[in-house]
Amino acid sequence: MPSILPNFEYDIFISYRHNDNLDGWVTAFVESLEKELKGTLKDSLSIYFDRNPHDGLLETHNVDKSLEGKLKCLIFIPILSQTYCDPKSFAWQHEFVAFNQMANGGGAGESPLRGSGGVGRDIKLPNGNVASRILPIKIHDLDAEDKSIIENEIGGVLRAIEFIYKTPGVNRPLTSSDKKEDNATKTFYKDQLNKVANAIKEIIVALKNPTPNPPTTTNQQLSTNPPKPKTKFILAGIALLLVAALYFLYPKFISKTSSEEAIDKSVAVLPFADMSPNHDQEYFGDGVAEEIINVLAHSKELKVISRSSSFQFKQKNEDTRKIGEMLNVATVLEGSVRKSSDKIRITAQLIKASDGSHLWSQTYDRKPDDILVIQDEIALAVANELKITLGITKESQKEKPWNEKALQLYQQGRYFFDRYGGPEDFKKAEDFFLTSLQQDSSKAIVYSYLTALAATRGDYIKANKYSNRAHLLDPMLGEPYAMDANRYTDILDFDSAFVNIKKAVQYGSASSQVMRISTWHFLRLGKFDEAMNLANRALELDPLQALGYRSRGAVYLYQGRYNEAIEDFKKAFGISPSLSITRVLFSESLLLSGNHHEALAVIEKETEETHRLYIQILSSTALKNFNRADSLMAIFKNKFSHEEAGRIGFAYAFMNRPDECFLWLEKAYKNKDKGSAWLADFLVSPLLNPVRKDPRYAAFKKKMNFPE
Repeated sequence: MPSILPNFEYDIFISYRHNDNLDGWVTAFVESLEKELKGTLKDSLSIYFDRNPHDGLLETHNVDKSLEGKLKCLIFIPILSQTYCDPKSFAWQHEFVAFNQMANGGGAGESPLRGSGGVGRDIKLPNGNVASRILPIKIHDLDAEDKSIIENEIGGVLRAIEFIYKTPGVNRPLTSSDKKEDNATKTFYKDQLNKVANAIKEIIVALKNPTPNPPTTTNQQLSTNPPKPKTKFILAGIALLLVAALYFLYPKFISKTSSEEAIDKSVAVLPFADMSPNHDQEYFGDGVAEEIINVLAHSKELKVISRSSSFQFKQKNEDTRKIGEMLNVATVLEGSVRKSSDKIRITAQLIKASDGSHLWSQTYDRKPDDILVIQDEIALAVANELKITLGITKESQKEKPWNEKALQLYQQGRYFFDRYGGPEDFKKAEDFFLTSLQQDSSKAIVYSYLTALAATRGDYIKANKYSNRAHLLDPMLGEPYAMDANRYTDILDFDSAFVNIKKAVQYGSASSQVMRISTWHFLRLGKFDEAMNLANRALELDPLQALGYRSRGAVYLYQGRYNEAIEDFKKAFGISPSLSITRVLFSESLLLSGNHHEALAVIEKETEETHRLYIQILSSTALKNFNRADSLMAIFKNKFSHEEAGRIGFAYAFMNRPDECFLWLEKAYKNKDKGSAWLADFLVSPLLNPVRKDPRYAAFKKKMNFPE
């Protein structure tokens, strides 16, 4: 049976490695698909399926000529297995590669203007999305090397409908007799078959109607004669009904439309996959994605997920629908980079998260010097598709581009900084940042992180030096102001801290890190509503960042909402179990909610001795084991009295020993270079509740000079 369209030999071509049909799986799939298609489309489709190995073709035969007609199909379905993606195999070389080149009118990634039958590989669907005429079916999880081979050929990320049955140690084709509940992926053969049939239907409809015809008015010409009186009454009645309907329905309609538009204007940019021959350009793909995030963040209309959350899907091959759900976005931008000394190829696809369909895709073949222009073009294309403005143009002036080595070193520094795992991680981060500046000293963002690291160890002279340099390089970057605010808080200059944090919020509204830091500053001033808004904004931008849940958990903790705090700290630990300060706050929440033994169990896993001893003192007090509390306090003071004076004061407050509490708070206040950091929480920490009515509390609060 010929194809339903002229110039094509078949409607569907099934390509497979014959070893994958030894048990008849492919044959059963084709037979099931034929039945499913009969209930999905009105047209009867012709399917080429080689039931005899290669129709008797041997490797020595003229394969190209023998398959030339058969490959002229509307839809090419490769059955991807653990053995299919072999450049030496017949199915790969003479079917997959041959069809891709034919459909593209040339090599992979070229503009599909003149493909087989005059139709390109990638076509526009009636709803405006883009689909490929290659419709892959996966029957095994693929090795990374095989996946890379396919993606290099198609010039983009592999998207396939999966027929895989998985349990521990099992990775085999899904069959019609497999039970959904037994399968680790919870997929069902009949459902997956229906997805294939519906995808085929979409492509067939698009190919049969490449340009939708405009609505005709041939039989609806307006009469020039005035309506008769009876007609006037009928029309008036209809008009009144329409007005009434609009009156009642319009508010709901507007509300729904506004909501949908708000949801639609959200995007996560995934790290671009490295398709280079030597697989040595991973950092370059990360840099491309990060720069696109930075450009898209110019828009006030668009929610752009922060790097730390979107990059958690790096090399995980997650379904975009799952990514969209986890990050709460409507669209996902993904792509790949392929780089050589004199040429760069970047592909990008904007995908609708709800159904995985393509909204836009493009391939760029340029010189490496054009990378910033390409990044802007991709961002502008995304903005155009989502109908938002960026405040930039293709001719936008850009800052000096990153030196490649400097970028790689900065990204490594960010990795250790964002882990926030303590002094060892901070030291590694600082080393990477300083080495990055040796390669390129023009990046304000690097200096802002060095400001934070210097302030963390109390080196305020160096912190001030780094901060001034960051502001000089980019006076409208939010991060340096946030780092400055932290620095001023450490020395209890709350007025200066608040001035800087307001600038940080002004310039850094699209930065989840700025929002998190700002949360703490508003929280410490007792501005709980503002702090909660900032914490939620940080999580909206960065929904998979442990520090975001820690910040919001702290707001709950200091508001006395302990159960909600515990839930957020659990989420933070689920993402990053190594966060020491999170463990301290988590333990405090458990203690204050009455879960004393659980607090002890949590802190026992803490490797930082200061944190562990501190919570053990509080827990022993809560359990009325006062002798043990005193013994632990003696050890704590003997080892850490200089740098932990503030925390010792807080512990004595919880022990309801006000004389010792205010003695140590005074020591912390006088020792502003160290030991005073915990005093920033003086206004809001529930640990101080037992001493708040003491006259010395009000006097000390006045001395601290908190801004109104």
